[in-house]
Amino acid sequence: MTYDPNDYAEPERFNPDRFIKNGRLNPDVRGPSTLVFGFGRRVCPGRWFSSASLFITIASILHTMNIQPVPREDGIPFDPHNVEMDGIIMNSDKVPCTVTPRSKTSEHLIREAIVSQ
Repeated sequence: MTYDPNDYAEPERFNPDRFIKNGRLNPDVRGPSTLVFGFGRRVCPGRWFSSASLFITIASILHTMNIQPVPREDGIPFDPHNVEMDGIIMNSDKVPCTVTPRSKTSEHLIREAIVSQ
């Protein structure tokens, strides 16, 4: 359903800007969450918890880590937009990158969180 060109122009192309208009969310474009969590009587009861958990996880990683692409062997920066795998669920192939803490404080927070689990 998310590949319908009537809903999303160029549905095969990764383009998060399609959801933005004048710096704000575009209300004329249907959000993918209206489909991925089901609808009607079969809607996922944990959809809000799932979205909030994913948001806080991604925000925490971006806040505490530097994520940099690893250049290819020929020195050209790796372009992750050209790496996709088709299947029942579309995902990306492995994208080589380095992940390092932004600061000693970030590293301490990360190590503390790992130990407390």
